[in-house]
Amino acid sequence: MNSQFQLNVPEWFVLDELHILETIISPVSNDMGIIVASENFDATKRCHPTVRLYMIHLVDDQFELTKELDAFQFQSVAEAKQFAAKLPNLNAMDFIMMINKEEPAFSI
Repeated sequence: MNSQFQLNVPEWFVLDELHILETIISPVSNDMGIIVASENFDATKRCHPTVRLYMIHLVDDQFELTKELDAFQFQSVAEAKQFAAKLPNLNAMDFIMMINKEEPAFSI
């Protein structure tokens, strides 16, 4: 996680009551990354706790959310937090296994 950056948070992000859990800046290209956001971690909505992934790109010295990549629903906030915490360290194979409800084979 890189703590030295500016993120332009759009109004809809706030209105949808999304909260940033993790920021992952690409190790290959410092001008792009992923925001890991939480939704309904306080159980105020009828839906399950959800982790949403958003692509970000550097535009004029600040990151902009460019699109939603995927969303994952969980039975509990603890499960969702565990997924979000593991996400930055997963390799591609572990990620594919995890989203298909399989145990990661090569976790660090």
